[in-house]
Amino acid sequence: MATYSGKLAEKIKLPALIGMMIVGMLIGPSFFNIVPSYTLDIAPFIKDIALVTVLFIGGLGISLSQIKQIGRPAVLLSIVPATLEGFTIAFLAMKFLGFTFIQGSILGFIIAAVSPAVLIPSMVSLIDRKIGQDKAIPQMLLVGASADDTIAITLFTTFLAIYMQSSNNENISLVSNLISIPITIIISILVGFMVFKLSKGIIEHTENKYIRAIITFAICLAMRIIEKKLHLEIFNSLLAIMVYGFFIRNYIKVYAKSILDSMNNIWKYGKLYLFTFVGMSINPSLVGRYLIIGIIILICSLSVRSIGVIIALSGTNLSKKEKLFCIIAYLPKATVQSAKASIPLQMGVVGGEVMQAIAILSVLITAPIGAIGINLTCEKLLHTENKEIEDNLLY
Repeated sequence: MATYSGKLAEKIKLPALIGMMIVGMLIGPSFFNIVPSYTLDIAPFIKDIALVTVLFIGGLGISLSQIKQIGRPAVLLSIVPATLEGFTIAFLAMKFLGFTFIQGSILGFIIAAVSPAVLIPSMVSLIDRKIGQDKAIPQMLLVGASADDTIAITLFTTFLAIYMQSSNNENISLVSNLISIPITIIISILVGFMVFKLSKGIIEHTENKYIRAIITFAICLAMRIIEKKLHLEIFNSLLAIMVYGFFIRNYIKVYAKSILDSMNNIWKYGKLYLFTFVGMSINPSLVGRYLIIGIIILICSLSVRSIGVIIALSGTNLSKKEKLFCIIAYLPKATVQSAKASIPLQMGVVGGEVMQAIAILSVLITAPIGAIGINLTCEKLLHTENKEIEDNLLY
C-alpha cells in the first residue's frame, strides 16, 4: 500500500514520502487503527533500521574534498539554526502559553531538530542525480543536519533534566550539560573513526560483496543498538554511522561502490517502513485546541530558523538561490518530534499535553512543506551536472 501511495504522490508531482506518511496516518491509531498492536510495538526498531540505512548511505556519498569545502558552513548549520529556533520557541511559549523558560525550552528543542527522515533521503537523491554537486550543497546539509539533531536532542534532554530535578529540589549544572554537546559530537566522530579502523581489515579481506555489505551494515546497527540499550547521552550513533560511511568511501574506495549499491537496495524497502511508521505516529486530533497559537509559534520560529541558516552560510560562495534552497531544506520536522513529543507528558511535565500537540502540529505542517519544497525547487535553485565529476567517482 505504501509503495502505491508513494507512486501516486509522484504522479501528482509530490515527493513519494508524502503518500507514504498519509497512508501511515490513515491506517494508524489516529484513524482506522487497522495496524496490529505488535507492529506498532516494533515500529521504533524498524524506523531505526531505516534511519541507520539512510545515514550510512549519506556517509558513503561524502568525499574528503567536499568535507574541506563544506567544513565551516556545515558546523554552523549544525549549531546556529536549531539553537536560535529552540530559544525563540522558549520565549514565545512564555508569552502565549504561560510556560516558564525551562518548560518553553523543553518544547523548543523538541521542535528545533530538523528531520533526518525527510532531509537525508532527499539529499541522497540529489547526490545520485548530480544536483548541487558543484558546491557540495547536499553533502553540507547532510553533515549539518546530523549534528543539528545531536544539539537539539541534547538540549531537550538537558532542560527536561533541569525541570525534573528542580521539581525534586535537586541542583543541576546547566553549564556542564551544555559542555556535553561538543563532547558528544567529538566522541561520536572518534567512535566512527575507530570502528572503521577496527573493521577495515575485515572489509578488505571479505571477497563476497554481499557479505561485505552485510558486515558493514551489521556494524552500523550494532552502534545504534549500543546507544539505545545503554542510554548513552554522550554518544550519537547516527552521527558515528555517517562518519563510518565517510571513511569507507574515502579510504577503501575499491569496495565503497558495491557497499553503496547494496545499501541503496535496502533503502528501497526501508523508506516504505520509515515514512509509513512516521505517519502512524501523527495524531491530528491532538492539535485542534492549540492550532492557531501553534501556527503563530511555528511561523515565528521557522522565520528565525531561516535567519539562522543565512547566518550560517554567510561568507560562503553560495548564490541567493542556493541559500534559499538551504532554507527550504532545513524546514521539515518529523522523526525527532514523533519520538520525543510524548515524553514530557509521560514524565509529568506541566503543559506536557500542549507540548505534544504543538510538536505534532510542527510535523503536519513542515514535513509536507519541506519535502515538497525540496522536490519542486532543487532543479530550479541548484546547479545540475551534465557529466560525471571525477572527484566524486567511487573508484
